[in-house]
Amino acid sequence: MKSKWYRSKGMKFILIILAHIFVITATTGGLWVTAYPIFRQEIFEGKPAKKYEDSRNFNTQMKDYTAQVVNGISARKYFETEGKFDPNKIVDIEAYDQKKKYTGRNESGLAYRLKDLLKWNDTMNSTKDTNAENPIIVCRKKDGSYHYYRYSKFAALVNAKKLKFILNAGSETSTEEILSSLKAGNYDYDSENYVGGSEIRGIQGSNNELKYVDCWSYDGYSMEEPYAPVGADSLMNLANKDSRWNGRLNDAYNLVTSVVDSLSERYSEYQNTNEDIEEGDSNFYYIYADMKAGTIYTNQKRLENFQELDNNLKLLRKTGKYVIVKSKLKDFKTNLRSEIAEAWRDEIKNTGIQKKDFVFAACVNTNYPIADHFYSENQLYEKYGSAIRGICMLSVIAFALFVICVIWLTAIAGRRAKDEEMHLAGFDRWKTEIAAVLIIGLWVTAAVVGNFVCFDDYLQKTEGTFYSQADYVKNAIPYIIVGGIFGSYTCSMFLIGFLSFVRRIKAHIVWKNSLSRMFCHLVRDIAQNMSSLWRNIMLFVLFVVLHWIVMITDTYGFPLFMMLLAELAVFVYLVYDGIGRAKIKDGVKKIAAGELDYKVPTEGMFSSQKEVAEGINSVGAGLEVAVEASIKNERLKTNLITNVSHDIKTPLTSIINYVNLLKNENFDDPRIQRYIEVLEQKSMRLKTLTEDVVEASKITSGNIKLECMKLDFTELVLQTSAEYEEKFEERNLTEIQHLPKEKALVYIDGRRTWRILANLYNNAAKYAMTGSRIYTDLKVTEGAVIFSIKNISEQPLNINADQLTERFIRGDISRSTEGSGLGLSIAQTLTEMQKGKFELYLDGDLFKATVTFPKVQEEQSTQI
Repeated sequence: MKSKWYRSKGMKFILIILAHIFVITATTGGLWVTAYPIFRQEIFEGKPAKKYEDSRNFNTQMKDYTAQVVNGISARKYFETEGKFDPNKIVDIEAYDQKKKYTGRNESGLAYRLKDLLKWNDTMNSTKDTNAENPIIVCRKKDGSYHYYRYSKFAALVNAKKLKFILNAGSETSTEEILSSLKAGNYDYDSENYVGGSEIRGIQGSNNELKYVDCWSYDGYSMEEPYAPVGADSLMNLANKDSRWNGRLNDAYNLVTSVVDSLSERYSEYQNTNEDIEEGDSNFYYIYADMKAGTIYTNQKRLENFQELDNNLKLLRKTGKYVIVKSKLKDFKTNLRSEIAEAWRDEIKNTGIQKKDFVFAACVNTNYPIADHFYSENQLYEKYGSAIRGICMLSVIAFALFVICVIWLTAIAGRRAKDEEMHLAGFDRWKTEIAAVLIIGLWVTAAVVGNFVCFDDYLQKTEGTFYSQADYVKNAIPYIIVGGIFGSYTCSMFLIGFLSFVRRIKAHIVWKNSLSRMFCHLVRDIAQNMSSLWRNIMLFVLFVVLHWIVMITDTYGFPLFMMLLAELAVFVYLVYDGIGRAKIKDGVKKIAAGELDYKVPTEGMFSSQKEVAEGINSVGAGLEVAVEASIKNERLKTNLITNVSHDIKTPLTSIINYVNLLKNENFDDPRIQRYIEVLEQKSMRLKTLTEDVVEASKITSGNIKLECMKLDFTELVLQTSAEYEEKFEERNLTEIQHLPKEKALVYIDGRRTWRILANLYNNAAKYAMTGSRIYTDLKVTEGAVIFSIKNISEQPLNINADQLTERFIRGDISRSTEGSGLGLSIAQTLTEMQKGKFELYLDGDLFKATVTFPKVQEEQSTQI
């Protein structure tokens, strides 16, 4: 078959290496492209920006700075008084939360100083809910208003007799029990179990007047108060004094928490506006003009004059990239690339201090005189941006080549260059689901570890607001390298799993070699054998149920006792089941070894095992009967053959004698001479056949008695060779002997061994190719004497070596040559009876027979 080079191992190796190279190229290129926020936004641009100021990232940064500025300006009203930061500024909590007009006065009754709220935010996460240790008790007055106590104060007033519970007639509830229930929160106004709804009718004051009609445990939100509101010691004190907040304590706590969090965010925006883009620290310039108030907000002193607004706007337009936003879209002006006027107008309008009468202008000096964020981004873009499209194309091409390699590997998976057979790897023989879980598990483990160790930190760095060129090279390159390594690992896992799956599909073993199929077959086998298995299944279910009951209930009483009893029963069952299996296994081995009268003991076996053991015993008994009948038949056949052979032998002797007499008559007629010659040949052949049959029958019936002695095997070979020399010469056969110089001593029956050699020599004399050579070798090894004879057959050997030792079988099926077909069979049997080994080897027309006997020393004498 012509070799197919594209399937060769070398080509597969090259394709796998190329696939890894392409994956590494695509991965590192992709990471390089996406490593920096600017490049991420430019990847899919039809015409990527040549300069940084024309990129999407530049526009995004301007928008972010603008939002920061406008939010900061809007936040000034919360933190400044007359243009300066005022830490004592009054913050009305309700007005701030409802976004009412900010006046800086306490109009709702709930207000704090600005500095207290800002400090409060720093400790907000660490404040404790004091209601758990010293809960709030709510008492309702006759007019429907409320008074709030901390439990400690309320209990002190009750113990001092300044407050007294009024009990219903016949109530036996003590004051201590009521106080304990209030502290534990058992009296909840939302349920029927509050004081006014139970055994207590009210609470008296010190002068025995009805002060409160009922009370209960406060179940709303509360927190520790490090700072007090304006005009009160605490929110609870404020709710007791101010009718606007009486009954709204929960609202007060929630509003304060919300405002503290919101005000902190606004303060961050306010600080960033003042700190990040101050004059001299940024290339970003802005003007926000409140046209109604005639006020200018800017980070450049030279632009603060309201009267010079138009000239200043012209100046900004000449500085670099700019945007000018007014309340009307027709007045929108910009030289930024692809910007939407409405988005800018709505941003300024919705977050600024004015909805209509405003002018906002922002620009970035594209000469980048200051080394700020815009300067660093520009430097990075100039250095790496020009190569971005080439790297992206290289990654795409590498990925396409990887796909081609995978398609090629898919087509040749499981095939070899020199045959069409399907070849599976060792991994392909794993169960399908196990192989899939292993591959996916190894990949996911590496991905999770790699992401946790490397890429989380990397992504955090690349998403930062400031990213210098030096930082990019320092931080991005190592992670790109790690990404390439992980890409190579991913490629390896993919190819191992994918190509194994392809080979399984081609070999039709995806389902055949799966756990799912095993499970389906298990279910099928259970269903088919339910009549035999239902007891075991029920016991297993009971065993599992008992264990789960103990695990779920976590009890140590009767269920635990039953579980232990079930475990003991299972242990006993397994012990006796194992003993029964061992008995059955031992019985099968003994019967297979020939002990047909052996009986498997059935004492102590379970019913199913006992049934199997009794069946095996019945099989053994049946085999014993069958063997005895077979032996009897064989003996009858042997006796018949022996008797017939003896009966033939007497007339055959007479025929041979009369043929000899006829030969002495000297007939001149050639036809008569030919007839006498044929009679002599056929009678001698019949004599040989009869002798072979008698010999074979004796061997089979065991009627041969061996007379073994220590002999030199070399002498037997020489003697046999001399006797067959004449027959070899008749067919022009040449014997090539190789005999050892030392004695080849064996313990054998000389007469029977001569018969073995005679049969082998006779076989060669009859069937060897005329004019060929016959090789006889005798070797003496450390523990054996080995005789071999080999020749080239004249006729094709259309039979295997094992069949040649069967009775009445000859190498030429046509039976065109003389022979009984018993010679090799007799030789093999006689060899084995003398503890020897008889082997035949055929290779085309080459015939080789080997006889091996154990070697004995001069002083050894062994009985067979």
